[in-house]
Amino acid sequence: MDNNKPTAIVTGGSGGIGGGICQRLAQDGMNVVVHYGSDRKAAENVVDGILQAGGEAEAIQADVADEEQMGSLFDQAEARFGAVDVVVANAGVSAGGPVVDCSLADFDKIVSINLRGAFLTLREAARRVRQDGRIVFVSSQLAYRPRAGMGPYAATKAGIDAMLVSMAHELGPRGITINSVRPGATVPGMFADSAEDRKEKFRELSAFKRLGTPDDVAGVVSFLASADSAWVTGQHIRADGGMSN
Repeated sequence: MDNNKPTAIVTGGSGGIGGGICQRLAQDGMNVVVHYGSDRKAAENVVDGILQAGGEAEAIQADVADEEQMGSLFDQAEARFGAVDVVVANAGVSAGGPVVDCSLADFDKIVSINLRGAFLTLREAARRVRQDGRIVFVSSQLAYRPRAGMGPYAATKAGIDAMLVSMAHELGPRGITINSVRPGATVPGMFADSAEDRKEKFRELSAFKRLGTPDDVAGVVSFLASADSAWVTGQHIRADGGMSN
């Protein structure tokens, strides 16, 4: 273990995009906390890949919608690696269908994880990340261009995107930047379960005629987590291959 290396926490680090971000930040020389909600095996696989490549990582479970558990996640990260330098708020769930058919239970679930969970993550990050740290929110191109059937999901992403602009001004005096990345259709990721005709539609929307990959998103996060992004804050970077143009 090297406590002189910067430490990153990635929520939802066991998923497709989250796992790609964890691996990239480890390659960038960071200790990585791979957060997971329920899929311990997937998180441990990400950790094993990082360890085998010579990096340092640990999987830690927490419910992102639970205030005490999120505080404990940061406590454990600090106990294991020291101060936290980078936080990537990536945990989220997707839900589709017309608003008229959305049950209150389904709406509450997506708000609990995507809005409340992201809020708790970013608030804890604002309290813990040290001077000149980096905070990144994994949003969605749907926050910029909502589509039919994705209203509640788009609303949760757009809500956090708005909040982080305020946070940029609050955290700026400490040299901390906070930005969001807005991926498009990405596989593996939430889009992986979509029907093939829908995947083809989004391939055609891309300037590159393909779907995104976790590495496409992780590269942008890597920049926003680096010293090179010191003059970039309160921004929403579209990493969607031109799908929302």
